Amino acid sequence: MKYFRRYVFALLSSAFIGIGTIPVQSQEVEAEQPFECAPAPEPVVSLSIGSRYEKGSATKSEISEESNEDVDRALEPVEDYINDLSRMGNAAYLGETESQANADCAMAWLDAWAGGQALTELDSLNAKLAVSPRLAGIALAYLQAQPVAMPDSQRDERIGSWLQKHAEDVIAFFDTEAGPLASTNNLRAWAALATAAIGRISGDEDTLAWSRASYKLLVCGAEDSGALPTEMERGERALHYQLHAVAPLVVAIALLDPDGEADDELCRSKLEKIVQFTLAAVKDPSVVADLVGKDQVFSGEDDSQLATYQLAWAEAYLARYPDVPLEDYIQPLRPLGYSKLGGDLTAVYGRVNPVP
Repeated sequence: MKYFRRYVFALLSSAFIGIGTIPVQSQEVEAEQPFECAPAPEPVVSLSIGSRYEKGSATKSEISEESNEDVDRALEPVEDYINDLSRMGNAAYLGETESQANADCAMAWLDAWAGGQALTELDSLNAKLAVSPRLAGIALAYLQAQPVAMPDSQRDERIGSWLQKHAEDVIAFFDTEAGPLASTNNLRAWAALATAAIGRISGDEDTLAWSRASYKLLVCGAEDSGALPTEMERGERALHYQLHAVAPLVVAIALLDPDGEADDELCRSKLEKIVQFTLAAVKDPSVVADLVGKDQVFSGEDDSQLATYQLAWAEAYLARYPDVPLEDYIQPLRPLGYSKLGGDLTAVYGRVNPVP
C-alpha cells in the first residue's frame, strides 16, 4: 500500500460557511469510549431512488423538497454504513488506540456487505448515478483498514471481487447508459474516484485506465478560467456542482499518480486553474453568478450556506500542490472531513496528527 501511504484519510463537519465568510468554530470534546465492534448492518442489496429535482427543471437545479427527502431516506442506511466504516478506517490508518480492532471490524463489515452482494440491484437510473460516491467511500475505507487488519486472503478476495464487479458495472453504465450530461459532469468525476480506488484494490489495469481517462476528460476539458463547463450549465447551483466535481477529482489524482510523475499528462496546470477558480468563487460567488446569469445557492441547512465538508478536498490538494491562498482560507475551518473522500482528511493528509 505504499502508493496510498501519503495520500489517502468520517468526520463530516457540521459547521457551515455563510457565503464569502469564515466562522469561528467551537468543538466539544467527548470522553473516549472503549471500541466495540458492533455487528455489521444488514446489507442494502436493492436501491431504487428518484430525482431530487422538480419535474421539468431543465438545469437540474430546482430541488423538490418532497423528492429530496425521499432520496435521503432511501440512502440513509448506506450513508450510515459508510460514515461508521470510514471512522473505523481512519482509526486504523492513523494508528489510533485500538487501531487493529477498528481495522478488523471494518474488514468484517466490508466482508458482510460483500457476502450479501450489497448494492447489486440498482433498480433506477438515479440509483446507478448515485452509487459511485458510495463505492468511493467504501473502497477508500478498505484501503485504510486492510493493511492494519489481521491477514485473511480469502476475506480480501471476497471483498475485492465484489468491488471489482461494481467497478465494471460503473464503467459499463457510463460508457453505454449514462447519457451525455452525466458522462461529462460531477457524476463522472465520482465514477473516476470510485474506479481509481477499486482499481488500486484489485490491481486491474483496465479499471485504472478508465479512471485515468475519465479524470483527463474532465480536468483537461475545463475552461481556461478553471470553470467546469457542464457544471456551469446548472444555473443557481453551478458553484455547488463545481465543488462537487472538484472533490473526487483531487482525491482521484492522488490514487492515479501518487508520486506526481504524470503531472503534465494529467493536466496539472488545468487542475490548478480549476482550484483557483473554485476558491475565488467560494470567496465571492458573483464570480460564477456573473458567468451563468444566476445568483448562487448552496445545499447546507439553508441554501445561503456552504457546508465545510464541501472544502475537505483541499487537504488532498495541498498535500500535493502548496497553495498559500487556499491554505489560508481553510486553516480556520479545520478539521475538514468527508466520508466519501476518506474521512478526516485533515488528519489523513498530515495537517493534524501526521502519519509517521
